[in-house]
Amino acid sequence: MATELAIIRKENIEVIVSSAPAAYNENTVSHDRCIDAGKALLARMQQGMTDELDQEAATFIEKARKTVRKMNDKRAPLTKLFDEIRTTFTGMENDIDASKNGSIPYMIQQERNRFAAKKREEELARQREEMRKQQIKQAGIKYRSDCDDDYRRQLRGQLDFYICGLRNLFADVTLDNYSQRLSDIDNFDINFPENFLQTLRSAAPLPPTGMFPSEELQQVRTASLNAIMRTFRDEFKSELSKEKMHIQMLMPSKKMELERAAKASAEEAERIRQQMKEREEAEAKRMELERQQREQQQRMESDMKAKQEAMGDLFDQASVSAPTYQPKTSVKKKLVPLNAEAFPEIFTLWWTKEGCSLSVDELAKMFKKQITFCEKCANKDGEFIQSEHIYYEDEVKAK
Repeated sequence: MATELAIIRKENIEVIVSSAPAAYNENTVSHDRCIDAGKALLARMQQGMTDELDQEAATFIEKARKTVRKMNDKRAPLTKLFDEIRTTFTGMENDIDASKNGSIPYMIQQERNRFAAKKREEELARQREEMRKQQIKQAGIKYRSDCDDDYRRQLRGQLDFYICGLRNLFADVTLDNYSQRLSDIDNFDINFPENFLQTLRSAAPLPPTGMFPSEELQQVRTASLNAIMRTFRDEFKSELSKEKMHIQMLMPSKKMELERAAKASAEEAERIRQQMKEREEAEAKRMELERQQREQQQRMESDMKAKQEAMGDLFDQASVSAPTYQPKTSVKKKLVPLNAEAFPEIFTLWWTKEGCSLSVDELAKMFKKQITFCEKCANKDGEFIQSEHIYYEDEVKAK
């Protein structure tokens, strides 16, 4: 150290050893004498004040002040030396105390804080970017799924239209047009109508504007439709083929029922036609239920595949989001007033949360500076606070 520690210098030790006992003893005597004289005077004053006692008290207070100065002069060299010693010790401690502004550890800590803040901001930026990418990816997956659902809905609607056409032909069969309807059913085209694709448009809701270019969305729609059509043509043909074969099998029995109805009485013929209608409706419901069950199974398989892809995305996200090195940090919010108007708001929050529950004494100590200022306004400018919660009392001091 540049300055030798005061306590280790021989002359200072000699001063402490020689002067401290004498100064202490002399100050003790002065202290006790002053106290004794003061107690005696105070006892007389408490019996009743007089002009003479007031003058004697003023003289005593002046002597007490002089005694204090003399005692201070006697102990000053010693206490100054002790102050130097304390200052030296605390100075050494402060030089390596990380909480003391200007110390080397403090400056090192500040560099660490800046580095930690930079690393944290980089990590937050990385997470935000990763989240943005994942949002885009998930939006793309959802749009593809919505397109798939919408195309399937429209294509199955077309399948329903053709199945309904077959069933209408069967329902329209009479003895007079039996041959024609049988021919219509036999020649009914069960292949998917390719011209329908020219009019097919996706009604799936678009992702947020600006997330994907229109060309990319068109590519998603094209890929969705192409993937569905790889299997739907066969599905379309298979479902119509089953429906067609089933109706063809029913045609002979329907002809027999129509012939029986034609030979029967009007009442019997109506009963036969009603039974035929009920059987046909029941059979159509059965066929439709089987078809819906097959579609439900296909949707379940498609949903399962989508969920598996989503799980794969989650694992990909976890691997990409693995954090880099981050210093251990403690992140706390630090209030920074931007202007003077911030302080009433700060005070309001503090008052509602804590201040209103404190005692008058605690608040008086806490706001001593503000109270002193208000007293100065009253004594110097005659400005008083008008409030039922405040009163001003006269403080009288003898000079």
